[in-house]
Amino acid sequence: MNECIINFGVFNWWAVLVAAIVGYALGALWYSPLLFGKKWMEFQNLKEEDLQNSWTKAMIITFVTTFLTSFALEAIIVTLEIAFWGHAITISILIGLFVYCGNLLSDYLYSGKPIKLFWIVGMYRFVMILIMSLILTLWQ
Repeated sequence: MNECIINFGVFNWWAVLVAAIVGYALGALWYSPLLFGKKWMEFQNLKEEDLQNSWTKAMIITFVTTFLTSFALEAIIVTLEIAFWGHAITISILIGLFVYCGNLLSDYLYSGKPIKLFWIVGMYRFVMILIMSLILTLWQ
């Protein structure tokens, strides 16, 4: 029986950190008034003042979870020995679209939340995973 052991020693930790920072920055842009921030707040029935009390905590936790996403993607990329950008796109589609967005869509359908909110949230996560996977794969 073959064992699957993740060799953390071959991780490119700088790439993991940079991918996390880029993914986090993408979120800041994505949810800014320049892109989808106003619509996201409207669909969530939120106002600016609603976010003021939890803003700092949410941003810290979001960076940590974005870093963990980058770490998990690196583990997959290293374990599968992915070195071609086309394979990074394939992994992003499998994880980002099929796993993440597929389950998120189900949640949104049952919760009665607007489908447009699903598109904002789901496509951000997919694009984030795609960009992070490309960074991690190409920076070997």
